[in-house]
Amino acid sequence: MVFLKEFFKDWRVWATIALMGLILWLSSCSTPELSGLEGGKKYTVREGRHDFTPSPVPLPYPAATVSGWAVFHTSCWYDNLGVDNADWNKLAGVYRWADVAKNKNAVILAWRPDVKIRDVFELCMYENIQGANVPQESSIYKVRADEQFWFDFVLHDGKYTLLINGIQVGQQQNDHKYKTVGKISAWFGGNRKAPHTMWLYMNY
Repeated sequence: MVFLKEFFKDWRVWATIALMGLILWLSSCSTPELSGLEGGKKYTVREGRHDFTPSPVPLPYPAATVSGWAVFHTSCWYDNLGVDNADWNKLAGVYRWADVAKNKNAVILAWRPDVKIRDVFELCMYENIQGANVPQESSIYKVRADEQFWFDFVLHDGKYTLLINGIQVGQQQNDHKYKTVGKISAWFGGNRKAPHTMWLYMNY
């Protein structure tokens, strides 16, 4: 008993105990959704805003095949926007850098909630052709919240094809050939802003 009293009088013992407690607490605070998703970033859109952050730096890149993966958090599901539930949100893609704007001559992976099934999302290839929005809704791929999926924008002869989990969901309809591209940032809606804060994880 005397030994224990003397042992705990030493400030270094208490400092070690406090440090070990802090390490255990921090490890218990790790985000469970990131388990197994090494290399990904968390992208967040705040209530009342359009853009998910962080946004990629708008640097030019030589056109090339672009690959990545993403996971939607359940916060991304909604069914309270009326007819705007059918609008497509943007996740990833490329735009022709010479056009400056990401909403002109772009090839995009787009998403929206399946309002009939909770926590299910629809994905499609979405193009902007000379300022006109052209979603390819004839080929829709569905994923669940917290389900990791892979996507590839495969470049061939200057044109893109979109694959999701190895399945082709769209081919570029735009007759432009892409030579220099910029990365598309993720954003919510067109006319509407995010009805609440949402987040997802992505690496691309």
